[in-house]
Amino acid sequence: LVFFPFLNFIGIFVVFALGADDVFVAVDKWKNARHELPHGTTEQVAALALPDAAYSMMLTSLTTAVAFFGTAICPVGPIVCFAVFCGLLITLDYMMNILLVFPALCLYDKWLLAGS
Repeated sequence: LVFFPFLNFIGIFVVFALGADDVFVAVDKWKNARHELPHGTTEQVAALALPDAAYSMMLTSLTTAVAFFGTAICPVGPIVCFAVFCGLLITLDYMMNILLVFPALCLYDKWLLAGS
């Protein structure tokens, strides 16, 4: 990689913020589903909470990624690199949240149910 502008490091903070927002959404949807199904199994709670959380997280990530990819039409090279880099980071952040946060919530819920 010959050219990687310093501006791209700012994208890390954007992804941290969006990733934290995604985690808050997933945990909030899980808590709401657990209140609706207080005696339900983890699988039932997951079936209720996770599709709604994934959709909400997808919308926030998609709109942010599209905004960054739209910035890629700028004629300034470092801005184009920043826009594409952040768009890709946000897309990968969404996938990582889906693959890691939801299983972690399921494991946490099973742990809580086993302890009570």
